[in-house]
Amino acid sequence: MDNTYKTYDTDKLVEQAQRAGTPIVDVRPKEMYAEGHIPGAVNIPLADMQTADVKPGSVLYCMTGYHAGLAEEVLHKRGIRATDIGGMDFYHGPVEK
Repeated sequence: MDNTYKTYDTDKLVEQAQRAGTPIVDVRPKEMYAEGHIPGAVNIPLADMQTADVKPGSVLYCMTGYHAGLAEEVLHKRGIRATDIGGMDFYHGPVEK
């Protein structure tokens, strides 16, 4: 994994994804997803990334961006392009439960 520090404008990236109809994937455990997630996001936990049906071009997030980065790496190794957009710590928009 690339250990360089990333900065995110998660709010802007989420807004762009929602406008474009890009799939938004929450890679946190189901319990964390149930506590609140970005509207329209589907939950595919990191532990399931090796076999999950993730649409190419999806954007990924977790709490801090770290696990989303790991998920991005797993998917890239599977030949699926996806993008880590950070985490809930960087998101200030509405939340669904």
